[in-house]
Amino acid sequence: MLLSKRKGVVAAAMALALLAAGCSGSSKDSAGGPTFTFGESTDFPTNLLPIISAGNATSTQNIEVRLLPYSYNQLPDFTVEWDKNILASEPTNEVGADGVQKTTYEINPKAVWSDGKKITAKDYIYTANAQKSSDPAAGGCAALISTNGYEQMASVEQGKDDHEVVVTYKSAFPDWKSMFSPVFPAHIMDKGDAKKNCDYITKGWPIKDGIDGEISAGPYQLLKKNIQAGKKVVVLTENPKWWGKKPNIKRIVYNNIGSTSDTVVKSIKNGDVNMVYPQPQLDLVKDLQALSPDVKTTTTFGLSYEHLDMNVQNKHLAKPQVRQAIALGLDRSEIVAKTVGQFDNRAKIDNNRFWVNNQPEYSDNSGGKYDKANVAEAQSLLEQAGYTKGADGIYASPVDGPLELKISTTQGNPLREQTVDLMTQQLKAVGIKIDKFLDPDIFADATKPTSLEAGGFDMALFAWVSNPFISQTLPLYRSPVDGAPGQNYSRGSDKAVDALLDKLAVTVDPTQQKDLTAQADKLLWNDMFTLPLYQKPTLLAYSSKYTGIEDNTTTFGPLWNSDTWKVK
Repeated sequence: MLLSKRKGVVAAAMALALLAAGCSGSSKDSAGGPTFTFGESTDFPTNLLPIISAGNATSTQNIEVRLLPYSYNQLPDFTVEWDKNILASEPTNEVGADGVQKTTYEINPKAVWSDGKKITAKDYIYTANAQKSSDPAAGGCAALISTNGYEQMASVEQGKDDHEVVVTYKSAFPDWKSMFSPVFPAHIMDKGDAKKNCDYITKGWPIKDGIDGEISAGPYQLLKKNIQAGKKVVVLTENPKWWGKKPNIKRIVYNNIGSTSDTVVKSIKNGDVNMVYPQPQLDLVKDLQALSPDVKTTTTFGLSYEHLDMNVQNKHLAKPQVRQAIALGLDRSEIVAKTVGQFDNRAKIDNNRFWVNNQPEYSDNSGGKYDKANVAEAQSLLEQAGYTKGADGIYASPVDGPLELKISTTQGNPLREQTVDLMTQQLKAVGIKIDKFLDPDIFADATKPTSLEAGGFDMALFAWVSNPFISQTLPLYRSPVDGAPGQNYSRGSDKAVDALLDKLAVTVDPTQQKDLTAQADKLLWNDMFTLPLYQKPTLLAYSSKYTGIEDNTTTFGPLWNSDTWKVK
């Protein structure tokens, strides 16, 4: 254990040294300007295309949030704001008497990709067409994690000129501001027909190859030469074609230092990194707070929530009684008290799959049934499903054998390991054997057999980082289409839930939205494909030498405004 931590520190230091040496001769360095190093603690990305499972990672978003163009930006207070660099005016949205919704975007004529090509209506049209369907038979692509919003579009067309885009929806779509965020470059990604485009999307942008064309439309860019995948380091440099205000920080180094508490604390204490955003742990929070005033530390309850996915492809978990028995066997209140509750007394269990605890729409739809463990009822459910308890204390099915399951989770996260250990003890009392698996490929693409996308897991513990748009939550619970799970990694299917989600997707009234999510959530409590645990606090610590840094707990993350940071 100690040896592993020391190895982690050495590796991080080597990566920084090699990186500095590799870039020291560039003209940009000779021009001077601050370099800011972010100590990334989540898994190093395997793919940089964010619309597929392999690229749908926090680390990818942290790299690309100031690279790709967004029509609307998510702010720390959960509101959104149109991007005045990408667009020339605030988009208009009109709903006619016939119920037809039409949205018009006016692209900033100064907006260009980093290769000099103008951002035009073609890019918006490609972005919509590429994500309108996950059904290959309909010209779609099964690799997409979501088609939400784009599938509701009847047409996306050029307006009065190539800098105006007119989107017509088939029916009202309340979360239209979530669309075209980001926009993708048609001249790079459009291969001419649906199959070739799907093949391209499915492959994505593997980290070793970087972003195709090294394309960017933000203040920074990522050149292939600045990716050291083996060292888990990438460097963003200024985008020379950026038409907006020049960033104060000239280079941003993403150095994956892992999540070992000792490494995180030493890295920022020694000045090897300037900011960290690790998963909060009790000792880590205290140790970072002890670095004040040189280091500022904040914890925030945002839109991230921890949960347990149960894969219905597993022969045991295919039975609703087994899934419900697991939920009844877990004492989530104890899990909260012994994990996140240790460093923040605001932590509490989460009893809603659509809204987190501090959103006004939140309501407890569980009825309190799963707040505490109920071993007797859990065992009763197993026996109703035909299981009998063996001499070893483990239940077994006469058809499917012993009730032995594996919980997969991320590597290098002590809080999650502790959570799985607690679950193992609690479920042992029921008569369910649990093995812990720290899966290095949990967020990889389907070529890795144990990844979420491949479905090679029994149960998986991880967090969803949400955003202000309720429609973006819908793919988590929609039934898979032709075997493609999208983001529904449990593969659970409830047609009644699908019908409610379809209605929710076109409902504008907030009160009706809340009612529909409550109806769907109550069904999902019975289905128990997933079990929410708690709203996850974020932990941000940064050098007090810098100004302008502010946590953003939406999917935009802590680097959302990195181009505006300054050195004191």
